[in-house]
Amino acid sequence: MTRDDLKTFRALDIDFDSIGLLQGGADDFAYFCTPVDAEFVGRIGCDGVHFVLLPGDEAVYCVDPAMGEEGKYVLPVGRDFREFLSFVLYCRDANPLSQIWWMSEERFRNLLAEDAAASWPGSETYFKAKDEALAQIAETFGIAPVEPFEKVKALQAAFNPDALKFSDEYYDTLGIERE
Repeated sequence: MTRDDLKTFRALDIDFDSIGLLQGGADDFAYFCTPVDAEFVGRIGCDGVHFVLLPGDEAVYCVDPAMGEEGKYVLPVGRDFREFLSFVLYCRDANPLSQIWWMSEERFRNLLAEDAAASWPGSETYFKAKDEALAQIAETFGIAPVEPFEKVKALQAAFNPDALKFSDEYYDTLGIERE
C-alpha cells in the first residue's frame, strides 16, 4: 500500500517544493548515511535532509546527514506513507518532522507558529501553492491533519537502528568498523 501511495503522490500536479518534499531520484540525493536500497520519497532542500522507504518496511524514515551522531542519522517519522502525509498536513511542511528528534514539544510548537507567521515579498504565491498542494494531498488520500509530535517521538524511542544496512562509505566516513 505504501509504495502504491508513493506512486500516486509522485503523480500529483502540485508544488512539491512548497511542502518540503522536493522530488528527484535517490541517486541524486543519497548521502553516506542513506541506507542501502532506500527508496527516495522527497527532500526538504536543505542540509541533505531527505525521506525514504526501506525494503520490506512500510515506515517513512528521515535521513539527516547533519545529525552528526551514530544511530540518529536515520529515524522513523511515520508508520506508513499516509500517516507521514497526515503529519505533513498538520505541520504544513515536511521540515518540522525532520527536527522532532531533538526538539521539546514547546520548541516544536514554536517552530510551527513561526512557520505560520512567516512573511516575505512573494510569500503570498508560495503559501497559495502550499495550500493547494496540501488540499490536493488531503483529497487524493482521504486524510486529515494529525498531530505528530508524540507519535513520532514514540516511533523514534522504539526504533532500533541496528537493523539498518549502510554502505562502506558510512563506516569509512564515521571511522567505525563494519559489523
